[in-house]
Amino acid sequence: MKTNVLFYLFSLFLVICYFMVIIAQHPVFSLLFLVSSFLFSSFLLFIVECEFLALIFIVIYVGAIAVLFLFAIMMLESKLNNLSKNLIKYLPVVSFFSIVLLFSLLYEFFINFEINSYVYVNDFKLYSIEYQNWYQLNDYLIDIEIYGKILYTWFILQFLISGLILLLVLIGIVCLNSSFTNPQLRNQVIFKQLSKNFKVVL
Repeated sequence: MKTNVLFYLFSLFLVICYFMVIIAQHPVFSLLFLVSSFLFSSFLLFIVECEFLALIFIVIYVGAIAVLFLFAIMMLESKLNNLSKNLIKYLPVVSFFSIVLLFSLLYEFFINFEINSYVYVNDFKLYSIEYQNWYQLNDYLIDIEIYGKILYTWFILQFLISGLILLLVLIGIVCLNSSFTNPQLRNQVIFKQLSKNFKVVL
C-alpha cells in the first residue's frame, strides 16, 4: 500500500515538473524543473526495482548533462523579450500536434496493449507494442545482464538505429561548428603586412 502511494505521489510530482518545464519562461527555472523531473523518474525506477536505470538517470542526466546545460544557460545572455509573443504565436500549432499524438497513443494503448502477454518474435513479426514483463522472464539474471540480453537480441534493430541517429547528430554538430575559409574573403596577414615597404606602398 505504501509503495503504491509513493508511486502515484512521485508520478504526480513528475507530471507537474514536466508541465513546469514547458510553461516556465526563464530557461534556468525550466532546467531546474527538468533536473527535478529526472530525480522523480529515478525515484519511480527505484520503486519498480530498476536500480541500475535509476542510478544511470542520476549520474548521467542529473550529474552531467543537466548541470552542464545549467551552467551554459547561466553564463549566456538569454533574450526573453519576445518569449511570451512567440509562445502565444506557436501555441495553437503545438497544441494541435500534441492532441493528435495523445489520441494516437491512447488508441494504440487501449486497442493493442495487453497485460502480461508473452510475445515471440518470428519471421513475420519483428516488434510488438504489447507489454512484456522482462524481470519475470529473466529473474535469474542481474539488471545489467537483462538489459544487454534484451537490447542485443530483441531490440537490436532499434538499438542500431538509435546509434546511427546519434552518429548523425554528432557529425551535424561538428559540421555546424566548423569554420570554413572562403578564398574570396580578405583576411589580415600580419607577416605580409609587416614585410611590405611603406615607401612603395605609399
